[in-house]
Amino acid sequence: MTGRAAPRLEHHSLNIYENIWLLIGLLIQLLLFVGVIASLVSGTSPLLSDNTASHNHLAGVQSGRVDPANLQATAFAKPGLYQLEDGSYQAIVVARAFAFDPPFLKVPAGTPIDFHVTAQDVVHGYYVYGTNINVDLMPGQVSSFRTTFDTPGEYNVICYEYCGIGHHNMLNKIIVEPAGTEVPTVDAPSPTQETQP
Repeated sequence: MTGRAAPRLEHHSLNIYENIWLLIGLLIQLLLFVGVIASLVSGTSPLLSDNTASHNHLAGVQSGRVDPANLQATAFAKPGLYQLEDGSYQAIVVARAFAFDPPFLKVPAGTPIDFHVTAQDVVHGYYVYGTNINVDLMPGQVSSFRTTFDTPGEYNVICYEYCGIGHHNMLNKIIVEPAGTEVPTVDAPSPTQETQP
């Protein structure tokens, strides 16, 4: 039995395949370019500027950062739920070795709440079970988000980043009261800074 060798491709036949791959690469580049231009024109491009304006109004917060060793001099000195003068709510939460402070929050249903969360010691996570809230907490980095709980009930909060031997104890709870129910707030001055004229 004699084996027949596969016919050898000549340079001119390889040139066709190279041109096809070159054309595919150019089409992909053209599609990417058109996609970027369309994104810029439609306004759906990612923000290229500093997006820390939402938490720069907090006392002691500079460019989205806070000194984790000196939280007592910041808005994070007294964590909890605050009702601001305009009637809106603001939740201040600190994650530290194996606990969230405060251990639970009572919030009203149907009301937007601005959360400002940071870690004091190591990397933690802030995951509210049953919602799309899932935030990485870096020491000294302030993570801010706004959410509305529409359904009354209890929402468990867990730390999803392994943070040490007591990691399994990092549990918190958000208790959502029916709309119109008064919720306890921190009896202290608002954690926001006075605006300078």
